[in-house]
Amino acid sequence: MTTTTITRIRNRSASVALVASAAIVLLAACHGAPPPPPPPPRVLGDSATAALQWVQAHSGAIGLADSTPSAEERRQIGALASGARIVGFSELTEGTSEFPAIVLRTLVALADSGFRGVAIQAPMPEALEVDRYVRTGVGDPRRLLRGLGSWRWDTREMLALVGALRRWNTTHPNGQLGFYGFEIPTAQRAVQVVESLPDSVTGVPLKQWLARTYGCVAIDESAHWGLEGRAADSTFWNACGPATAAAADSVMALHTRLGGSTHAAEVAFAEEMARLIQHHVSVGLRHMTRQDANAEHVLYIANSLGSDARLILWGGDVEMGRLTLQGGLGQAGVVQTGVPLGQRLGDRYRAIAFAIGDGVIRARVPSSGARPGSGEPGLTNVRVAPPTPDSYEDVLARAASPAYWLDMRTLPKDAAGTWLRGPRHVRLISDLYSPLLASAFETPVAFPTNYDAVVFVKTVMPAHQ
Repeated sequence: MTTTTITRIRNRSASVALVASAAIVLLAACHGAPPPPPPPPRVLGDSATAALQWVQAHSGAIGLADSTPSAEERRQIGALASGARIVGFSELTEGTSEFPAIVLRTLVALADSGFRGVAIQAPMPEALEVDRYVRTGVGDPRRLLRGLGSWRWDTREMLALVGALRRWNTTHPNGQLGFYGFEIPTAQRAVQVVESLPDSVTGVPLKQWLARTYGCVAIDESAHWGLEGRAADSTFWNACGPATAAAADSVMALHTRLGGSTHAAEVAFAEEMARLIQHHVSVGLRHMTRQDANAEHVLYIANSLGSDARLILWGGDVEMGRLTLQGGLGQAGVVQTGVPLGQRLGDRYRAIAFAIGDGVIRARVPSSGARPGSGEPGLTNVRVAPPTPDSYEDVLARAASPAYWLDMRTLPKDAAGTWLRGPRHVRLISDLYSPLLASAFETPVAFPTNYDAVVFVKTVMPAHQ
């Protein structure tokens, strides 16, 4: 199962599937009809008006036309991240051109404060190959981004982000910024990297031993992490733990022996993958939930960068929020990765929501000719519907600044604070969207319970492939 499929299953409950089916019917009925004119802005109530006034007074503008943040924006970002080891962004509306630039400018603004990289919601082994590129220039960045398994990463905006990190690392050799993933649907690519070391480097006996040792990883993954029962774990996983630890030690010893030889960099990268395989197996042995495993992956990355290293996370939908999505049709709610991160780090974890007012995004729109369950519709540019009344975007979009940061940790104890605390609806758009049923693509959020801050862009453009 691909990372894209896993993410989609997680983010779309059965109720949303029914919504998508209804959207198809509506699209068929409205095929060829011109879009209705936008309604006039709704008059806000007293509490919402007070909330808007508070937003106006406390927001910090983002100069998206400038490639680097201003001194004032750096101050605003620094205040939001102060004291945090991990800062997590939830890309509540995906498919925009603006969000990768916001992640980049945040990382650049915090580079002098110990932040050492960005981790996206993508496979860890494949993302490490992008990390090698931004640090050394090895590889084709467009091909590597395609290897991350989702169209979200195969865009011009992502290519620009990766290119910017490469340029930064070239001019800051002692303060490089990394690129990581925080999911491991499979360690297959990591195993391939280690096993592909040339015979002339490893020697034939070591290479053959590594191939035999790593055979247990594929067996374990095919057993779905022991979901068939403890018998599968005792047979495979328990043996695989010490085996992959020994393999990692062997690759590390090989790296030490090679010293400064021409193959040292190649073996160093294989050692990084070997350590990741060992971590992957140890997490599997602990029978962790999805969200706890993701949190463990995040802390593994941060710890590998140093005890004081700090990290930015880029999560899809509400992944980095301290909340649980409600399940549909009797299903249990889906706990987000921000929940265990908040539990483990306390105030050292900071969650920020990315939201929009209007504009055009890149998404999959159900077509009138599609049948439910017949496969994914194609990607297209689609205009988002206006914010629904009394939603967060209904107020945030009325602020004067076209893009801004808003710290929500110290809301006032008056009508404005009560309105802003919520919970209220906010858009939740991953890659499937129908403007005909816009209210279906929303979820309730509370500030600062679920998110400490919001970064808001009033009008967005679609990501470019």
